[in-house]
Amino acid sequence: MTPKQLTRNNIILLTCQLILILLFPMIEGDRALFKDTIVSAVVVSGVFALDFSKRSRKILMLCGAATLFTIWFDHFFIHDLIELIKHLFVFSFIFFIVIAMVNYIAKCKQVTPTILISSVNGYLLLGILGFLLLVITEIMHKYIFHINTPAINFAGNTAVGYHDYIYFSFVTLTTLGYGDITPVSDLAKSMTLIIAISGQIYLTILVAMLVGKFLRRN
Repeated sequence: MTPKQLTRNNIILLTCQLILILLFPMIEGDRALFKDTIVSAVVVSGVFALDFSKRSRKILMLCGAATLFTIWFDHFFIHDLIELIKHLFVFSFIFFIVIAMVNYIAKCKQVTPTILISSVNGYLLLGILGFLLLVITEIMHKYIFHINTPAINFAGNTAVGYHDYIYFSFVTLTTLGYGDITPVSDLAKSMTLIIAISGQIYLTILVAMLVGKFLRRN
C-alpha cells in the first residue's frame, strides 16, 4: 500500500470517528441505524488504515466481517445477549487496531502526515473503546448481575442514549471530569479508571515516540 493510500484511508477513518463523536448526538430520528452505519464504517476503514501483511489483513478482514455481522444482526434482532456479544466483538476489533497503530508508529523511522493522522486516530479510537466499555458495563450490570440500580449515574431526567456514554468516555479520557456523570458501581468505577489511565499512558508513549523520531531525524 502506497503512502498516499495510507494517508487517504486514515483520513477516512478519522472522518468516520468525528462523525460518530460530534454529529451523532445531534441526529434526530433513527439513531440506532445511524450509529450502526458509522460504527460499521469505522470497522471497515480500520482494516485498511495500516499497511498490514497479507496474512494479517486476511485475519483482520475475517474478524471485521464477523464484527459487522454481529452489528447488523443485533440491529434487526434486538436482544440483550446479542447486544452484549456485539459490543464485545466491536471492542476486541478496535482494541486490535489501536495496538497495531501504536506498533506501526513505533516502527516508522520518521514522522510523516500518515503517522500524525494515525496518532490522532489511535487516541479517538481509545475514546470509542471507553464508550464500548461503559456500555458493556451497563449491560452486564443489568442483565448479567441482575442489579436494578444503574451502574452509571447520569445527570438530568432525560433518557440515556449512546451519545451520553460517548460524552462520558471522552470527558474521562481527557481527564476533564465535569462531574455531571458519575460511576456508581464498583465495576463502573474500575472501567472509568481504566479509561482515564489509558488516555494518559497513550499520550505519554506517543509524545515520547514522536519527539524521539523527530530529534533523531534532525
